[in-house]
Amino acid sequence: MIDVFKRYQKGLTLNHLFPQRNKPLCGCGCAKSLSGRQQRWASKSCQDFAVATFFIVKGNTSFIRKELFKRDKGICSCCEAKTSDWESDHILPVFRGGGGCGLDNYQTLCKRCHSYKTQLYQTWYHQRTISSHAEEMCVILLLKDLGADSIDCPKVSTELHSDKCTFSSSSAT
Repeated sequence: MIDVFKRYQKGLTLNHLFPQRNKPLCGCGCAKSLSGRQQRWASKSCQDFAVATFFIVKGNTSFIRKELFKRDKGICSCCEAKTSDWESDHILPVFRGGGGCGLDNYQTLCKRCHSYKTQLYQTWYHQRTISSHAEEMCVILLLKDLGADSIDCPKVSTELHSDKCTFSSSSAT
């Protein structure tokens, strides 16, 4: 039912993610037993978790942004700039199977870093083939283009922001 190549999961329901169980266990997967009049959730927090997960996986952008701001406080995960004009970004892009995901596949990026990442992925998407060395060079050039004087990237992977990449610049704020 989940199409990982779509941002919005049309037709997805709470029952798809958390189906009714025959056993008297909580529907969120916490393995707590249901008691008394409880029919699906062992507690309010279990129900809240299930609903939040549903809205994120479904692709509700306003809910995703609210939860992302709670987690990241508007701080860019690439350059660490704090901005009120931040953007939510799929770490693994939707065109590579990152749709229908949890909050762990989202990050906060400032407009500048998001623009550069988008440009880089558009190049990769259209070329479809890139060597690992060329990949590293693209990331290094991207960081230098953002004003990096020194780069500390312990692992450069196919996902631009899957590892913490930091850079410093005398002109960066």
